[in-house]
Amino acid sequence: MFFSVIIPVYNVEKYLKECVDSILCQTFKDFELILVNDGSTDSSGKICDEYAQKDNRIKVLHKQNGGLSDARNKGTEIACGKYVVYIDSDDYVSSHDFLSELFEKAKNEPDIIVYKFKKYFEDSKSFSKCSYSFPELEKMSTLADRIAYLVKKDSFYCSAWSKAIKHSLLRDNHIEFEKGLLGEDQEWYYHLLLKAKSINGIDKEYIVYRQRANSITSSWKKKNLTDCIYIVDKWQKEILNNTEISTDYKNPLLCSVAKLYCNLLIAYTSFSDKAKKEHYKKLKSLSFLFKYNLNPRVSLLGKIYKILGFDLTMLALKIICKVR
Repeated sequence: MFFSVIIPVYNVEKYLKECVDSILCQTFKDFELILVNDGSTDSSGKICDEYAQKDNRIKVLHKQNGGLSDARNKGTEIACGKYVVYIDSDDYVSSHDFLSELFEKAKNEPDIIVYKFKKYFEDSKSFSKCSYSFPELEKMSTLADRIAYLVKKDSFYCSAWSKAIKHSLLRDNHIEFEKGLLGEDQEWYYHLLLKAKSINGIDKEYIVYRQRANSITSSWKKKNLTDCIYIVDKWQKEILNNTEISTDYKNPLLCSVAKLYCNLLIAYTSFSDKAKKEHYKKLKSLSFLFKYNLNPRVSLLGKIYKILGFDLTMLALKIICKVR
C-alpha cells in the first residue's frame, strides 16, 4: 500500500461525495481511503458506509465526536500506506493525476512533499488561483535552504492537507495533532520539521480549498487568538532553546514562525472582541520576531515597526484592515 488518504468527516453530507469521488477517480490505484466519521449527526456516516460497500479500498471508522485533531489521529493509527495524505471533507482534489504525480515525486523518498491549493468561494461559485509558487525548490541543496526558500517565496504553509508525509516519520516519532487546539496544523507541522531530513514539492494546485460561511476557519473567536499565540510562543521558545537544532536550520524555522506572528497580528487587529486586550502585552513581547525577516510580509512590517514602534504599527494595521 503506497498512500493512505485520510478524510475526517463531520456533518458534511453536502460535500462528502465530491470529496470522496475526487480520490476514487485517481489514475493511481495503490491507495487506501480512510473515512473517519467523527460523530456526525447528519447522513455523513451513512454515506461513508455506502462507499465502503462499493470499494474495498475504503475503511470507515465511526467514533464519538472528538474534533478534527482526534479524527486525524485515529485515521493515522490504522493507516497502512507508505505515505499519509490528509484531505478535509469539504475540500476536494482537482486533478485525476494527483496521486500518480505524488508517487513519481516520492521515488526519492522525501519525508515531506508539499503542493499547492486554490480557493473556491461557495457564495460566488468562483475560484482564485494560488497566490504563491516555488519553482526552484529542488535547486536548494539542504533542508534548511529549502525551508528558507519556501519562507522567502511566501510559500511556507503549515496546513496538513497541502502535503504528503512519510508514514514512518509520523509513526516513529509519535507525532500527533494536539487535541482541542484551533490551528492544530501549525503546532503539528513544527514537530514534523524538527524530525524531517528532507522536503520536496510539486509546484501545482491540487487541492480545492472550499471557503464556506460556517466552516471552522471562516470566523475568528477568542480561542483562535489564544491558541495561535500559544503556538507562536511555544515554537519560538522551542526553536531558540533546542540545542539539537543546527544554527543554519534555526534561522529559517524562526523566519517561518515570524510569518505566523505577522499573520497573527493582522488577525488580532481585525478581531472585534474586547477580550483580546488581555493578550496585547504578550503579542508585544514577541515583536523581536520581526528581525527574522526572510518573508516579505515580515520584512515590510518589520520596517514599519522600526520607524513607528509596536503600538503605532498595530494602529496602522488596524487602519489598513478597515480599509480592506
